[in-house]
Amino acid sequence: MARIAGSLHHRAVFVSALLVCVLATLAVGLSVWQSRSDAIAEAVRSDRDTVAFLAGQLDHVVSEVDNVIKDYRDLAEIFTITANDGFQRQFTAGSLRDWMTAKLQQVRFAHHLSIADAAGTVVMSTYPGVNPQLDLADGDQFGDLRSSVDDRLSISLPQRSQATGEPILIFARRVNGPNGAFAGVVLLSVPIAHFDRMYNGAGFRRDRAFALARRDGTVLLRYPVDARRTGLKFPPHWPWHAMVAAGGGSYRSPGVFDGVVRWASVQPLAIHPIVVAISVPEESVLEKWRERSAYAAFGAVLLLGCLLTLLVILARQLRHLGASRAQLAAQSDSLASSNARLLDTNSQFAATLASMSQGLCMFDRAGVLRVCNDEFRRLYGLAPEVGPGATRDDLAIMRARRLKRVIARRDPLEELFEPARGDDAPELVELDNGRVIAVTGSPMADGGWLETHEDVTDRHTYEEQIEFLARCDPLTGVANRTSFVDRLQAARLALRKGGGAFAVLMVDLDRFKDVNDSVGHTIGDLVLQQTAERLAGALRPGDLLARLGGDEFAIIRATPRGADGDTVRPDMRDDALVLAGRIVDIVGEPYEVEGESHVVTTSVGIALAPVDGDEPVDLLKKADLALYRAKTHGGRNGFAFYDPSMTEEVEARHRLENDLRQAIAEDAFRLHYQPIVDVASGRVCAVEALIRWEHPTRGLLAPQEFIAVAEQTGLIARLGDWVLHAACAEAVRWPRHVKVAVNISPVQFRRADLLDTVMRALRAAGLPSERLEIEITESVLLENEERNVSVLHQLKSLGIAIALDDFGTGYSSLGYLTTFPFSKIKIDQRFTRDVLTRSDCAAIVCSAAALGLSLGMVVVAEGVETREQLEVVRITGVSQAQGYLFGAPVPPDEIALMLAMDVPRASASAEA
Repeated sequence: MARIAGSLHHRAVFVSALLVCVLATLAVGLSVWQSRSDAIAEAVRSDRDTVAFLAGQLDHVVSEVDNVIKDYRDLAEIFTITANDGFQRQFTAGSLRDWMTAKLQQVRFAHHLSIADAAGTVVMSTYPGVNPQLDLADGDQFGDLRSSVDDRLSISLPQRSQATGEPILIFARRVNGPNGAFAGVVLLSVPIAHFDRMYNGAGFRRDRAFALARRDGTVLLRYPVDARRTGLKFPPHWPWHAMVAAGGGSYRSPGVFDGVVRWASVQPLAIHPIVVAISVPEESVLEKWRERSAYAAFGAVLLLGCLLTLLVILARQLRHLGASRAQLAAQSDSLASSNARLLDTNSQFAATLASMSQGLCMFDRAGVLRVCNDEFRRLYGLAPEVGPGATRDDLAIMRARRLKRVIARRDPLEELFEPARGDDAPELVELDNGRVIAVTGSPMADGGWLETHEDVTDRHTYEEQIEFLARCDPLTGVANRTSFVDRLQAARLALRKGGGAFAVLMVDLDRFKDVNDSVGHTIGDLVLQQTAERLAGALRPGDLLARLGGDEFAIIRATPRGADGDTVRPDMRDDALVLAGRIVDIVGEPYEVEGESHVVTTSVGIALAPVDGDEPVDLLKKADLALYRAKTHGGRNGFAFYDPSMTEEVEARHRLENDLRQAIAEDAFRLHYQPIVDVASGRVCAVEALIRWEHPTRGLLAPQEFIAVAEQTGLIARLGDWVLHAACAEAVRWPRHVKVAVNISPVQFRRADLLDTVMRALRAAGLPSERLEIEITESVLLENEERNVSVLHQLKSLGIAIALDDFGTGYSSLGYLTTFPFSKIKIDQRFTRDVLTRSDCAAIVCSAAALGLSLGMVVVAEGVETREQLEVVRITGVSQAQGYLFGAPVPPDEIALMLAMDVPRASASAEA
């Protein structure tokens, strides 16, 4: 079926192609025939115009001739014409002859005028050489006028002048006598040469024939001259007569005289019995048409040949394409589907254009608006009639009226008249109504320009907020760390270009945590805001205040400038010193927040550029080191300048931290044990486990040299767990009445698994919980009191004793002794050491011992080194003592030997 369908399709193609060829041939034939008709019509029209023009001229000439004839005729009728001397004498009278001569001279082209009587005898002639007795009675013209009864102008056939011998035409009129009878004729001769000049002056083409004829069809003259035609007469049935009767016209003549087919145009004179005719052979008319027709025929043949060639090629192609017809059909279906989808897409695009949230306008390469939507007009408040046809400059001027400012990198005028570039970032403009418009433009393939205008007010506002958050602290409104570092970098560059020195001040609130913990973060935030206001008020123009986080602020103190704008170069250290003192004072003033007064203090660390360097990170680090020094050495609420020794300390701590990590990994720690002696019996009742670090280069290190670093780095958790497990494991070897005391760091207390860690250590060692004492410092009491109380109560419920270490050295509140489940308090060795020399130390020892006894707690005096000190503390009521008097911290084997000997230690010498 596919082949049959293909064959039918091919046959239809060939039939259609042949039909096209036939139609093309017919079209060419019709076109050629129409052009033939047009050529004939054009020739006839031109000849009609010419013959009408010549007829007008000839009418004028004949009228002049006829007027003279009439004047002579009238004169002849006044004087009766006779062949006697009387008529001649009368006519030739001086005044009358002169008048007649003057009349004749008015017709320049007339030769002479003659008058003949009724017998045909010339009785008078204006040409002197004519015989007056010439007889005209036998002439056709004379006989015609004599027999005529009407008054008409008669025109003769061409003849030779008897006077000159040249060809002439004779115009004549009948003269009547008094009774109306025929009295003679008046004749006026006109040279045929005059008509030759008319013919030549008309510029006839050689193929045109010009003829003068009488109304009855008798040919008088013909040009080009052909004597054979003169006197011939058109047959009565000839179309010539109909054209004359109709007042003129054109017709196709089959050739009445010579058989040549001609197109003739005739025009009778309006007054006189003469007809002007122009004829042209049909061959001449169609000469150029035949040339054009030949070209057309050649072109048609060539076209048909090409078509036939194409048919042959097409036949071959169709044979080759027959096998792929099914595929083409599938492709056609696919294309139809694609077209349907395209139409649907176009419909959707039109709907999208009308409802899109962006304003859109499209210009052609000449800058004329071709497409825009309603959103574009709405954005700029344009009238509804503003649309396609407006120029880009017109729209720019309309937009300029609404422009408030340009939010971009370009000049406002450039932005208005070149509103969008082909880059990715749109240009932003703010209108007088506050709306922000993003203008994006891109060139089109045809040289036009496409722009989108989007209202991005909300997004721009959000981006500005993001920018603010990126550069400023959202709580206080001052600069943040990023802005601060950027400003530091700019100050460094200015310094290297010859700018003034500057200072970096790190400001930290000392007691801000107490405010947060006591009254909440809301009040704390208000305190931070007021702090920022106070700090900003202490600065001068050119300085920068930033909040780096938490309760930490930073200041860049710039070199001041004088009234003339020049840089003033004071002593930067003195200037920073004054500012730091001012900061300490203004921050230390009470904060009135929601009706309550709060007090915080501050510490300030200062680094100077270029004295302490100019790299931003380096300056911040050094100012932070100075702040740390102010907090730790100045007792807070003060300030400190950076000193190179601070860096050395930090570097030493850093090395120590690295060594500490490595030591933990390599198990480089050891426990030493110091006995705690019952004062009454002198026997060891407990042993305190003290950690030692076998450093590879520094030797054996005591806890005070590395514990602080371990706490700051968090390594104390792993280290504390190891101490707890090792001490419990060692205590199992001791006598059952001897307890082991282990120090627990505040960092360990912050861990939620402290209780589990202690239990695992006891279980792992098999040590009863009653033999374990945990020593804590007063700093534990200051952190998370409720939780820590709960943890200590759980430990005590297990039988573990709780001891308060270093009693009297911190911010102890006596209330802690009743709140926390302490079993023992240990008086710090600083008081015990000076108990013999300082009364205040003795009073403290005595008060602590009395307080512990009254609360039912065991009181331990640390640092007992002499018998005298032991005697004093025994008198005060101290229950237990610890110190070099009883023994220095020793390795596990030595303490085990000591406990095995069970020798009372109260009698031991201090040297032991």
